[in-house]
Amino acid sequence: MYSSKRADLLLNQKRSYVIGLIEVTNEQYVIYDDMNDELHLLEEIQDNYLEILSPHGWKPGKWLGLGKVKTELGLTSLNCGDTVRIRKRLPIALDEMLKELHDETFMRLIRQLNSLSFSPFDCIYSYNHLYFLKNKVHKKGVSFYQFDNENTICGLQHHFERGVHCSDRFEFTTSLGERGLISSKY
Repeated sequence: MYSSKRADLLLNQKRSYVIGLIEVTNEQYVIYDDMNDELHLLEEIQDNYLEILSPHGWKPGKWLGLGKVKTELGLTSLNCGDTVRIRKRLPIALDEMLKELHDETFMRLIRQLNSLSFSPFDCIYSYNHLYFLKNKVHKKGVSFYQFDNENTICGLQHHFERGVHCSDRFEFTTSLGERGLISSKY
C-alpha cells in the first residue's frame, strides 16, 4: 500500500488515465479509447471507480453495472457517447518495485522519470528480478523497465542489493541520448 504522499504523486502523473467514449455492445459497456484504438470493459475497472465528463468538469462515480453509476448526486445512467475516464493500472512488476522503495528513493525516481518527460504509467515492459528472490536473505540483481511516452523511449535499469547492506541504483537512458542516475544506500 502506498503512503498518502506517494499516492498523491502517482495520482497527479500525466497519462495516468484512460479517457474514452462509452459504447454499448451486446449489453456490455466499454470505453473506446480512440487515442490508442483500444476497448476497455467497464466490468474490469479497478475498484469500480470512474469519472464522467460533464460541462462542469470530471465528476467521480462508482460503476454498479448495467449502465448505472452512483455519483454524489445519486444514480445516473451512462449512454453511448458519454466521455469517461478510468485510472490506469501500473504493471505488477513495476508496482511491486515502487512499493519496495524507501520514500525518498521513490520520490527521486518519479521526479527523474518526470524530468525526462515520462510517467510511471508510460511503462510498456517491466521485469522485476527482486520479485523472484523473495525467499532469499541476500538479494542482488538487476531489473529492467521500458517506458514509451509516444515521443521517445526510456530504458531503466534497477540495480539492487538487499541484505546486510541495502542499495538501489537506477540508470535511465532515453532514445534521444539523455541519461540519468539515482543511487541510494540505507
